[in-house]
Amino acid sequence: MKKSKKTKIENLDIFLSFLLLGLTSFGGPIAHIGYFRNFFVKEKKWLDEKLYADFVSLCNFLPGPSSSQVGISIGYYFKGIKGAILAWVGFTTPSVIILMLFGYTILNYDSSIPQGVLQGLKAIVVVIVFQAILGMSKNLLKDNFGYIITFFTALFLIIFPSSFNQLMCLIMSGLIGGFVYKEQKRKEKNKKFFIDISFWNFFPLILFFVFLFILPIITEIFNFNLLNLANSFFKVGSIVFGGGHVVLPLLKEEFVASGMIENDLFLAGYGASQAIPGPLFAFSSYLGIFLRSEFNILFTSLFCLFFIFLPSFLLLIGTLSIWNELRKFNLITNVFKGFNASVIGLLIAALYDPIIISSLKSYYDFALILISFVVLFFTKIPQWAAVFLISFCGWIFTYI
Repeated sequence: MKKSKKTKIENLDIFLSFLLLGLTSFGGPIAHIGYFRNFFVKEKKWLDEKLYADFVSLCNFLPGPSSSQVGISIGYYFKGIKGAILAWVGFTTPSVIILMLFGYTILNYDSSIPQGVLQGLKAIVVVIVFQAILGMSKNLLKDNFGYIITFFTALFLIIFPSSFNQLMCLIMSGLIGGFVYKEQKRKEKNKKFFIDISFWNFFPLILFFVFLFILPIITEIFNFNLLNLANSFFKVGSIVFGGGHVVLPLLKEEFVASGMIENDLFLAGYGASQAIPGPLFAFSSYLGIFLRSEFNILFTSLFCLFFIFLPSFLLLIGTLSIWNELRKFNLITNVFKGFNASVIGLLIAALYDPIIISSLKSYYDFALILISFVVLFFTKIPQWAAVFLISFCGWIFTYI
């Protein structure tokens, strides 16, 4: 990636800046991108608009949590791998601590948390995912081909839900996108067939594919719970296209469908993650509290967090130096148009099952969903505050 003149930044500056953002960045990935721009481009002037836009463009191209990847890119730009780690730790730590404490409280003091609060969290998840579908459709579906891919992905996954089928839908949609959009011309084209890069620049990408293909084999040979978790979270982190919300159906298939975690606990944690600042991928640390392994829950929780983010680190660091050339290939951009359309269909299927099916069981549940819809669509209440409000309404309903 082409570099502009750098401002001299210290390691502590990077960590503290991202820690502050991790404590205050509510509203999800799109809002985080706005927070980062205001902080690093407008206030601190560490980056110019063009360079920041390049980072955002790259991170929307790759699978994984886009806002976290933008932060990792900024840290890497100034201080290499050390800076990338400091940026990630600072931005992620607050949400991880909150979600781990929330999970630990449910695990050990479940009776002290009113069922109505959990129902409120599940109700607002319905509307939050619906919002994500609407927003992504507006930004990503630009023609009839996109709508067709979305429709058939959703229909197929509603009828035949499984993590394997989700992956197959993404792959097939990418192939279709590469074919149906091939006639579209780009102003700037790369006529080369190869990109000149050194082995060490390419090494993180090699590691990514080694983990992706070797972990499933190792888990078959050595049947350890920890290895199974590493394989599951790394796989999910490798195929999340379209933003953090897409992690919901993928993790649901990995852990709810297999019976490793109860659906109510899963949705309660996902709802709670909407009320806090920081990346949605921190949800993995909550799940780690409930997933069995050969080690204690604290280690398991952090282990799950590490492996869901690891693909992003490897892909991002391995791609930063070649992004300007890679983005000029028509085939690459066309394949990702198909991916993005399929992702919306995947979310629609998840909205139906497990979200609506498990959240809409009584008139009280319908009322909570309706209140959530009104609050999120017709008021200016921040999303994190709305989550607390709906949880409180659910608690009140238990006394009616």
